[in-house]
Amino acid sequence: MNEELDIKKRFLNSLKLGTGETYLLQKEYPKADFSRQIVKGAVQNFAYDRQSEGSRANYIYGLIKKSKNRQKIEQSILSKLQVKKSDWYGLDHMCDLAVLFHKAGNQYAKEALRSRFEKNGLDEYEFCGQDQLIEIEGLAGLLTVAEVVGKTLLKDQGDWEDSYRVDSFQKKNKGIDVYLELEKTSRNNKYIKAYLTSITQNKWGLPRKRKAKIFSYSLIKERIEADKFRFISEEKANELSDEEVKRLAEDFLREKDKYKQELFLRFFSKIKFPFEYKPILNIAGGTDTRKSRLVEFAVDALKFFGGEDIRKLALQKIAEYKNPSIYFPLLTGTYREGDSSLLNEVANRSRNFDYIHSIVFGIIDIYQANPTKACKAPLETIYSAMNCGLHRYTILKILEENQVLSNKILSEMQFDSYSEIRILYRSIRKTSGNQVDGSTSVSGSVI
Repeated sequence: MNEELDIKKRFLNSLKLGTGETYLLQKEYPKADFSRQIVKGAVQNFAYDRQSEGSRANYIYGLIKKSKNRQKIEQSILSKLQVKKSDWYGLDHMCDLAVLFHKAGNQYAKEALRSRFEKNGLDEYEFCGQDQLIEIEGLAGLLTVAEVVGKTLLKDQGDWEDSYRVDSFQKKNKGIDVYLELEKTSRNNKYIKAYLTSITQNKWGLPRKRKAKIFSYSLIKERIEADKFRFISEEKANELSDEEVKRLAEDFLREKDKYKQELFLRFFSKIKFPFEYKPILNIAGGTDTRKSRLVEFAVDALKFFGGEDIRKLALQKIAEYKNPSIYFPLLTGTYREGDSSLLNEVANRSRNFDYIHSIVFGIIDIYQANPTKACKAPLETIYSAMNCGLHRYTILKILEENQVLSNKILSEMQFDSYSEIRILYRSIRKTSGNQVDGSTSVSGSVI
C-alpha cells in the first residue's frame, strides 16, 4: 500500500510539473489507477506561466488515452466543466479537452461544452469556451458565441468585442461569407446585432511597427532625468559608443539621488561599467528593501566582474538569505569549481513553485556564463521541482550542451507537456544517430 501511494505521489508531482515521468510510470505500473491524479491535472492547468506556456490539454489527453478508466475520467472532467465557475486557464484547459474528446467520438463532449458555454451570462461564471465551441460547431458555434456575447454587450454598455475571432474564422472558412451570415441572423436577433455592431466598430488588426529609436547618451540621460528609463536590451545598450558609456558612468558617479542611481544601474546591468566597480559594490552590499531596486540592479551590474570581494559578498548573502536569488549575479563572474554544491543546497531549500521559479533565472545565467559538467546536480534538482516548461527547456539545453543529460531525463523529454522540449528530444536523438521511435509521438503531440 505504501508503495502504491508513493507511485501515485510521484505521478501527481510529475503531472504538476509537466514532465514525462507520468507516461513512464503509467507504462511501468499498468495496474495502478491514476484516475484521480489525471482529473486533477485536467481541472487545473498547473503550468507556472500559463499564458506563455499555453494549454496542457494534449499532455493530459495522452494520459487519458492510456488509462484503463478512460470513459470514467472523461465523464468526470466533462461533469466538472459544467459546474466550474472560475479559473480561466483551468476552464480553457478543460474546454480544449472537450474538443479532443469530441473528435475522438465522445458524443457527450459537445453537449457538455455547450452547456457550460451557455452559463457564461450567469453571475459568478467566468467566460470561457468561445474558440472551442466554434471549433466543434463551425458557423453554428460562431452564431451561438455571437448571441451569448451580444447579451453581455447589451447588459454592459461599456463593454465591447473586437473582430479577431470572426476574422480568424473567415480566414479559415473562405467558402462562407461570415459577415453576411451574421448580418442576416441579426435582423431578428438583437443580441447578434449588438455583437455585429461591436466587431464592426472595433476591427482587429496587427499593431503597426514603430520605428525603433537609436539609443544614445542624450536619449538615455534625458529619460533618466524625466524618470522614464525602465528597460534597455543588451543589443540597444551596445549601440552607444565607448565614449558615451563613459559619460553615463561619470554621471552615475556624480549622482547623489538613490532613485536616479538605480536608473543608471539599470543601464549598467546590460553593459559593463567602464571604471572601477567599488562604488557599485558598496551599493550592492547595502540593505535590500522592498521600496527600492537599487541593490538589485547594483548586484546585476557586477556580473561582468570577477573580483574576490564580489565573490565574498556573494557567499555572505547566499548564506544570509533563505532566498538569495537577487544575489546570484555576484557569482556569474566569480564562479568557482565546487560552487555547484552551494547552488544545489540553495535549490533544495524549498520545493515551493514560486521559490524554485525565483532562483532559476540566476542559476541559468551562472551556468550559461560558466559551462561545466558540475551544473548537473543543481539543474537536476530544479528540474525535479519546477512547473515552468519554458525554463525547463533552457535547463535541459544546458545539461545537454555540457554532456550531462541523464538517460532518465532524456526518456522523459519525449512525453513532456511543453512542445519545445519534445522537439529538443527528437533533435538530440537524431544528432546522436538514434532516430526517434515513431510510436512515441503522434502529429507532434504527446500520446
